[in-house]
Amino acid sequence: MSHSYPFPSPEEGLSLHLRLCELDPVAPAELCRACLDPLVRWLETTFPWVDPHLRETAADEAVMAYLKAPQRYRPEKCPLPAYLQMAARRDLLNLLKRERRHHRHRVGWSVVELDEEAGNILGREEEPSRLLEDHEEAERWQALLRELRQTCSEGEQRVLDLMLAGERSTAAYALALGITGLPAAEQEREVKRVKDRLKKRLEREGARHE
Repeated sequence: MSHSYPFPSPEEGLSLHLRLCELDPVAPAELCRACLDPLVRWLETTFPWVDPHLRETAADEAVMAYLKAPQRYRPEKCPLPAYLQMAARRDLLNLLKRERRHHRHRVGWSVVELDEEAGNILGREEEPSRLLEDHEEAERWQALLRELRQTCSEGEQRVLDLMLAGERSTAAYALALGITGLPAAEQEREVKRVKDRLKKRLEREGARHE
């Protein structure tokens, strides 16, 4: 499957962004037409095992959040499509976490629970010093994840996303790794091997930053 998506070019994205910041009344509708469908298709290819409704919701939330506060986007750091893709990935993982919590599914990976807790920092009423500590921990965790992703294959990145979302189904991991044709026992062994490898690599990265 092609990984080319009809997002706006960097120049078109920058033009739309500037018009949004200048409160051009037709810019929001044009931004939605230019970016929403490509974003949904990108999520469909990147997360094919996820419920289509959740993918569409994540794309909607990412675009709407950007439209509400376009000044948060920094064009000098990345093109607009890349910014929206990062936002949509984050929103989809948050939606999946809420789904898992709703069904009382928990992932037995302590560092993921730290990440989940850090994701709710702004919703807690804490002392400023506590909020600062939590924010710093969340930033450190995200930095570790970024470094880990740089060393992951595409299949490993998909497995990492599922782990962060709290997924527990071997079938979902097998689909992410493209091993659904293997016998069930072999699928389970391979999924466990990849997950254990990712955990060990993350632990090494964490120890290296201490």
